[in-house]
Amino acid sequence: MIYRRLALPRFARPGGLLVVVLATLVACSAPTRLPDPAAAPLAARPPRVTAPAVAATPGDAFVIISGGGTPLSNNYSQFLQARGLNDALRARYPTEAVWTFFGAGNHTGTPPAFADARRQLKQDGLIVESWLPGVLAHNRPATRAEILGALKAEILPRVAAGGTLYLFVGDHGELTRAEPRESAITLWQMEKNGEGANGWRSNPAGVLSVSELRTAFESGLGAGRVVFCFTCCHAGGFQYLDQPRVAAPNPAWFAGTVPVECAAWSPRAAPVRIAGFTATTEDSLAAGCAPDPDPEKWAGYERFIPEALLGIDLMTGARTGPGLPSFAEAHIAATLVDRTIDKPHSTAEAFLERYATLIETMLAKHQALTPAVRAQVEHYARVVGGENPGATDAAFVAQQKLYARFTAALAEQNPTSSKLLLAGTRAELETAIGPVAGNAGRGGRGGRGGASAETRKLWTDTIRPAWKSALTANQVAAVSAPAREFELYLIELEEKNPRRDLIPGNRDAVRNEVFWRSGSAIPALVDPAKVAAVTRWDADRRRVVLDWARASTDAAVRAAAEKWGGPARPAVRPAAANAVSGPPRAARKEALQRALFYRRVLGAWDFLLALDERPALAQLSALLELERTPLPLARM
Repeated sequence: MIYRRLALPRFARPGGLLVVVLATLVACSAPTRLPDPAAAPLAARPPRVTAPAVAATPGDAFVIISGGGTPLSNNYSQFLQARGLNDALRARYPTEAVWTFFGAGNHTGTPPAFADARRQLKQDGLIVESWLPGVLAHNRPATRAEILGALKAEILPRVAAGGTLYLFVGDHGELTRAEPRESAITLWQMEKNGEGANGWRSNPAGVLSVSELRTAFESGLGAGRVVFCFTCCHAGGFQYLDQPRVAAPNPAWFAGTVPVECAAWSPRAAPVRIAGFTATTEDSLAAGCAPDPDPEKWAGYERFIPEALLGIDLMTGARTGPGLPSFAEAHIAATLVDRTIDKPHSTAEAFLERYATLIETMLAKHQALTPAVRAQVEHYARVVGGENPGATDAAFVAQQKLYARFTAALAEQNPTSSKLLLAGTRAELETAIGPVAGNAGRGGRGGRGGASAETRKLWTDTIRPAWKSALTANQVAAVSAPAREFELYLIELEEKNPRRDLIPGNRDAVRNEVFWRSGSAIPALVDPAKVAAVTRWDADRRRVVLDWARASTDAAVRAAAEKWGGPARPAVRPAAANAVSGPPRAARKEALQRALFYRRVLGAWDFLLALDERPALAQLSALLELERTPLPLARM
């Protein structure tokens, strides 16, 4: 999930099981969706999952981490995800085995300190912002320091004797700015600093990269193992927590001079300690993170895999089924129904994809391969082109059948591309996909952005001065006192800094000011009437300003308004609804990418089988076994 920073004014489980669920955050068939309750506070609710307690071994632990970024980006869907996981895990497992980290750390039994969850509501046809504290039982702040400290002092010591760490990472994700760029989890970034009007600041250093998480594991994991699930944007980079980024070729594949890349090859399979699942690739955004999740339309791996794993509806807490026994089975269920921009895959698949890249970038061009290897490189190309691999290994055949199910589901979800998905050649698939590998360059989530230069000039030179004069003279009856005060404050900010674009309609730029000036930030100090006035003004600001300008006695102001917003149109106010999410965007490109990925994975696996590449095959088998590690069973 992509995020937006908050701009502030100056001012075999031998030792048991450890399940870490870091979520900001999926069901073989979509459960029946019940309407979400109207804007209720995000207070912790009694656990809805009533499975019997289990006999947890000393190595068992469950950690939920979610609610990263700032109140501008920590969306309501993230709270729903964390609440569902927290309720379920605390109902099934002992309290001492569960850790919860969400947002600012609001928890039951203590007045909430900060409104850390953003939720959009539809009121009289307007999309209105609101902020509420995400209160969870035994919650702690989802900050970098809190999480790393808990991993070192509490969580990893619990698993180090040989337990299994199930790491479920959602939250927002990003790529680090420093080279080499790598995936990172965006943690909670708000800090008290005692300065300025608000006494808070956002710290963009509140992230946790692949390298940093790897270091934490290396220093404390001991004999433990990790099974993970990441549902955030750019999640695929975490497939490299315990795996190299490139595959090393076997020296025996070459006749004559051995390439330097062979130096990393070993006749022994590397130990496998960390494996799991990610919603998408390192270069791509993920779906599902929304301030306004709709019961029918909220879609993505972010929602599908927790719901499949837990057997609950994340929006209502209602039971939808028994839940699935492992991340691996939940991953399959989620992938079958995910028609969004997500590209779910596992570490075993990423491992094989690295061999596919090796074949395509090095072996296919090398002039000194043995005849047997050359033949298999050519066979790989035909497999990726659509030819049946022909391998008879039982695990391979099972995966081939699973990919056929995945591809058939994609074809059903994308009927105009059905033939291409099912029978297209590699060249046809790549042509349809286009030159960009990921989807991070397509703008991601967010609003419409700033106004054009022409519109800005109409606002600043003509409309804004007249609008300000009318407000100052209290001549605009349609604007309440709190809204008038807020509007004049926005105008003052623009006048002080002409580079700021707070034009009516640019709600992304105004959101930070709405959060602080409405008084939404500190629950103990909230004035509900003021919050309602300011947030509703934010939602309706553009319409009111343009209507006023169109009716102005000043011909220049009227002309500017019509050039900016067109002539007046009758207001159409649809009936109020509980949520405003639109349908998931068609993801044809990602469907094609997934289909091609499955072919490349099978082609690489077939290549290794044909050459009897035992170290790689042994490592692949170990990865698959670790990924399938089940959650602890309930005591009968």
